[in-house]
Formats: sequence, structure tokens, C-alpha cells
Amino acid sequence: MVFKKLFPKRSKNKVETSARLKTTIHHLDLKTKEFDRKSKRARLRAMKALKMGNKDIARQLLIRHRGYRAKTTKYYNMIARIGRHMDALDEAKVIQDVSGALETSTGELQKIAATTNPAKAMELIDQAEEFISEIDEAGDLLAGDIEIDSGIDVEDELMKLETEMLMSDASGMPSVPDDLEDIDLDLGEDEEEAPIRSRDKIKDEINKLKKELDL
Repeated sequence: MVFKKLFPKRSKNKVETSARLKTTIHHLDLKTKEFDRKSKRARLRAMKALKMGNKDIARQLLIRHRGYRAKTTKYYNMIARIGRHMDALDEAKVIQDVSGALETSTGELQKIAATTNPAKAMELIDQAEEFISEIDEAGDLLAGDIEIDSGIDVEDELMKLETEMLMSDASGMPSVPDDLEDIDLDLGEDEEEAPIRSRDKIKDEINKLKKELDL
């Protein structure tokens, strides 16, 4: 398809027109040669008649000579005019080929521009940013906040624990009881609870510390 657009097949009419013009030029060329020969021959005859003292015949032959010369000039002009037409047709053929090539390339550029123009590029960027935002939001939802999702508020427990640690630091007591030092802080499955006796011991120490600090 592209090859046909770039190099279209010459139509029958164009071929016939070109052939007709060339044939006409050939015919006119033969005519010019014929009238040129007759013109020269008439002039020579006029010279011969003049030498013989026959001016009337010489005058008539010179009239023929001028007539033949006029026809020769006329046919030369016709050949020149047809030549201009042939040159114009050749140039028109070149222009047609160039126009076809440009039309084909313009069509391809139009197809490409439909997907690569600035407005389309901006639209793609906006869509991509929207998709990225949706993905980020989905990731945040999947990650979530365990404390909020479970509905458990541990803020009060956290404040109590911080108070106990401050009191431990003020009394010089270890911030972490001996029997809690080996507890793993991994947030996996809860380990088995320490014996009840250890909890009571911790409470006794805290109560004792409170009495000492007059709390």
C-alpha cells in the first residue's frame, strides 16, 4: 500500500498523452525540415532567375521563400510550446510523487501524534498518578493499625507502665525485675504466663516503693 502511494502506477491516459505529444513533435519536426528545405530551394531558384534577368520570377520565388520560412518558424514555435507542456507534465509527475510520499508520511505522523501529543501524555501521567495513589491507599488499608482495628485502647496501660518505670528509677531499684529480664520482646505468640507468685512479688515491691515515697 505504501509502495503504491509512493510510486503510483501511471494511468493509461497519461501514457497516451505523453505518446501523443511526442508523436506530434516528431511530425512537426519533419514539417520544419521540409519547409526549411523548400525555403532554401526557393531562394536558390530566385537567385538563378535574377541572374537570368527575370525579376518577376525571382520576386515570386522570394515570396515562396519567405512563406516557407514563416511556416518553419511557426512549427518551431509549436514544438517549443509542446515541449513546455511535456516539461510541465514531467514536473507534475514529480510533484505528484512527492505529494503522495508526504501524504503517506503525514498519515503516519498523525497516527503517532494521536497517542504521543502533549495532552495525551498529560492524561497518561494523571491516570498513572491516580493509580499509584489508589495502590498506596490500598496498601495503607491492608497494613492498618492493629490497635484501632482490634478496638483495644492500651493508652492507660502504657501510662501506668511508664509511671512504674519512673518510680523504679527514682528508688534505685532495677527498672526490670530479675524474673522479667529473660522475657523475649518478640511480638509473636505469647509465651506461657509467669507464675502468679511472681506477679504478687512485683505488686508488693511497688506498694513498698509507694510507701517509701509517701505516694
